[in-house]
Amino acid sequence: MKISKIFAGMSALAIAGMTAIPAFADKTFIDNTGLDYVEIKEVDGISQYYVDLGKSPYDPATVTAVTFKFSVDDSDGFGGGLMLNSNKSGWDQDTTVKGDWGNEGADKTITAEGSDGEYSLTFEFGALGEEYWGAPTDEQYWAQVVCQLWWGKDVTMNAIEIAGEEKAAAPTESKAEEESKAEESKAEDSSKAEESSKAEESSKAAESSKAAESSKASTTTTTTTTTTTSKASDATATADNSNQATGATAGIALAGLALAGAVAVVSKRK
Repeated sequence: MKISKIFAGMSALAIAGMTAIPAFADKTFIDNTGLDYVEIKEVDGISQYYVDLGKSPYDPATVTAVTFKFSVDDSDGFGGGLMLNSNKSGWDQDTTVKGDWGNEGADKTITAEGSDGEYSLTFEFGALGEEYWGAPTDEQYWAQVVCQLWWGKDVTMNAIEIAGEEKAAAPTESKAEEESKAEESKAEDSSKAEESSKAEESSKAAESSKAAESSKASTTTTTTTTTTTSKASDATATADNSNQATGATAGIALAGLALAGAVAVVSKRK
């Protein structure tokens, strides 16, 4: 009889254990923030929402609180755990808070405020500095705030608010580097101007050479024309002189004939 009771008790515990596991596994976080420094993980059937301060615009050493704004079906209540996680201080659920949160009346350390399915959960832990989080220059460095969902329905995260100082802007270039770049720019501009000047001179020289060649061709043509014209003129003059000489010879011959005729007439009369 006792053995039967023991087996019955063990069976009841097993059934309770089996039903307890899905209680975590059947709910999850849904991200609706669009932020690139949040991530949802599921570990041992528990949905976990990570806010990575190291990747956020804020300096983890100065962050004092993180607020989660979410939507949830609150008909059955809801809640979970809160903790910090870093390489230097490890997984921390107890130092700053008792590590749990829930709806109003759930009797948890932190209560989510709101109603009608819209809630806000603020996790305050104060500025812990690099002594707690470590430094960004450490070989292994992360600074995370984690929210876990233990019971209730799916939770949709709509916004994350971080209270802290934004990270310092990246250091600007030194004056020496700026001056060096300015000198390099000047040298480059000077080189371009020199190349442009050389190209212009080369273009002018080419144009001058073409003009000279064109002038020579024109002179040669003029000389040829002049020579040809001169030769034609000489030929004309020679022809005119020849004609004149021929005319004179003909005139002398005619005069001789006339004179001979006159002598003949005189001789007949005698």
